[in-house]
Amino acid sequence: MFVNHPLIKAGTIEHREYQENLAKIAIENGRTLIVAPTALGKTIIAALVAVHFLERVPEKKVLFLAPTKPLANQHLHSFERILKLKELTLLTGETKLKERKGKWENAKVVFATPQTIKSCMKQGCVDLRDVSLLVVDEAHRAVGDYAYVPVSKRCASIPGTAILALTASPGSSKEKIDEVCRNLGIEHVEMRTEEDVDVKPYVHEKKIEWVRVDLPASMTEARELLKKAMKNIAERLKSKGLIENSTLSRLSRRKLLDIQKRLSKMKERTPLAFSGLSDVAELMKLQHAYLLLETQGIKQLKDYLNRLEEEKTRAARRIVATPEIIKLRQVISTMVEQGIEHPKMAKLVEIIKREGKQGIVFTHYRSSASEVEKLLNENGIRAKRFIGQTSREGEKGFSQAEQLEIINQFRKGNYQILVATAIGEEGLDIPSVDLVVFYEPVPSAIRDIQRAGRTGRKAAGKVIVLITRGTGDEAYYWSGRHKEREMKKIVSDMSSGKREKQKTLSEFAKPGKTVVFVDNREGHSGVIGKLEELGMLVKREQLPVGDFLLSDRAVVERKTTKDFVKSIIDGRLFRQAQELKRNFEQPMIIVEGSNLFNSSNVHPNAIRGALAAVVLDFGIPVIFSQGIDDTAALLAVMAKREQGDLGRVARLRGEKKTLSDRQEQIFIVESLPGVGPTLARELLKKFESVEGVLNATERELKQIPKIGEKKAKEIRRIIKLKYEE
Repeated sequence: MFVNHPLIKAGTIEHREYQENLAKIAIENGRTLIVAPTALGKTIIAALVAVHFLERVPEKKVLFLAPTKPLANQHLHSFERILKLKELTLLTGETKLKERKGKWENAKVVFATPQTIKSCMKQGCVDLRDVSLLVVDEAHRAVGDYAYVPVSKRCASIPGTAILALTASPGSSKEKIDEVCRNLGIEHVEMRTEEDVDVKPYVHEKKIEWVRVDLPASMTEARELLKKAMKNIAERLKSKGLIENSTLSRLSRRKLLDIQKRLSKMKERTPLAFSGLSDVAELMKLQHAYLLLETQGIKQLKDYLNRLEEEKTRAARRIVATPEIIKLRQVISTMVEQGIEHPKMAKLVEIIKREGKQGIVFTHYRSSASEVEKLLNENGIRAKRFIGQTSREGEKGFSQAEQLEIINQFRKGNYQILVATAIGEEGLDIPSVDLVVFYEPVPSAIRDIQRAGRTGRKAAGKVIVLITRGTGDEAYYWSGRHKEREMKKIVSDMSSGKREKQKTLSEFAKPGKTVVFVDNREGHSGVIGKLEELGMLVKREQLPVGDFLLSDRAVVERKTTKDFVKSIIDGRLFRQAQELKRNFEQPMIIVEGSNLFNSSNVHPNAIRGALAAVVLDFGIPVIFSQGIDDTAALLAVMAKREQGDLGRVARLRGEKKTLSDRQEQIFIVESLPGVGPTLARELLKKFESVEGVLNATERELKQIPKIGEKKAKEIRRIIKLKYEE
């Protein structure tokens, strides 16, 4: 059976229940994100939704966005095959400026890259008010400053414009998925998996196999030399007070990036920062070398060290001059001469010969792609490398024409194996294959799903993942598995009506509903459940300021007695108070629990002083509650009063207000011991600048009312105190 529609060519779209169900859901909900595995025909779903809007609103057009020109062109050809319409056009960076407006005006369906539409919006050659439906492919890219974001936000601001977003994986965290939805103006999320009843009849079996290999003893010397070189740098960082523990397993890339970020902010003030930054860069480069040795191969490591020798950075120069690295390069040169390879190489040849199928080998690094291509061809397996357009690692990328030619040759069967980097995961029309091999696991749910989705499309498929025992491979493997499970759970909770339907993520609540926006971090507090029991419409979001948003002016920061005292000690309380006051007309703090003054070793007078500062200096009321029941009841009463009695609305703000220069100055001076907002202003009036305050002597500080000898000494002590991690 085939779909019958006035705008669809007969016999082109097979009747599939799940595709029609998803199209119907998208049409009914207006602005929908569909999450479905690769190969379930998301382009067909988009076509079914598109013809609905083309027929219902004939004076308007459909805009179909894809991240690359080849992918946009691919969707254009799919629609040309399916639709009876002739007014289809492609807009990309290659379209001449003088032609864009005419193409836009004369088309019923426009296929484009988001960068082109963003540019056209600025030039005035497109008017998004002409659009009835925006389709966004590979929607997980709608984060940060990617061009999807401004285009989608403009469409979302136009009443009546529908949005259909498509992806196999929107992200592995609630924050990332919420960001995608917020940036696209999504109101409803719908997910399908290969296990769903309406999908199962159309899914082919996909077998996954994990093949583990062991590093040979011949690599032990090389690995120990790298460890020793890294340990020496870690000890240098420890001696400089930048880390507490020099154990290599504790120095993750994330931790090193955090240190790097911190040092970058202070590099103009101290020589320590410069040497520390160089040490961190050196250690990160050696960590990369270690990862190449363990998970990629000897030749890949050799090539990387050769590239370091050509670099002009201080870190690279120090690495190649290190005795351990000089010895390492001699060791790996000998290994290359002896033909020693990473055990993955031999195992890969064995697997491909055993399977005897057309397939894709995915590898993260171009150097590995080159070595794999060479090895397979040497073993009588017709293989071709497939890389992106950007030139890197001293190698020129492939042009779009070269990429398309390789795919055509692969489709014709002239190559048995495509050896692809990330470019093969999405964005180009690579045909379905019987076999996919991961040369290494990837710690990304999106990339994992995209890779595996290249097989099992038209027939049963197989995915094989190569893992080196006891190395970064295993960490990446478990990270990827965890992120994929987490993504499915989050999206499942958001879909099938579980996500509260609303106009947009940042719009007003419906009249008559009392809504409370709750920060995601309050998810385990128990207050959310109590609010729902009290009839509140609870919406979880990542709030820029506060924990509970009750109206456009009222926000509440909730603290347990223990957290309240802790926030006094670390200074967080006053920073939060300033953020609350700056962003909202009516901020409040709820302190939950009993025995505030006996909950720690902090003197009761210090707690009373902090309470007085919050109330008097910041003008923020502090309300005490006995527990979560009491907190929820207080929030419900205040929300009802704001939204019911006073007619206010709960609106989600996108971001904090930006500090003015004056506020920044007060904020910095406030961080000094015993200095609140009022005293900070007095200090700035007296010494005219932040620099003047920091350079003031004890005697000069004591000239300010409310600063005695004790407080002046403490301020000077903190200013002069050497920083220790």
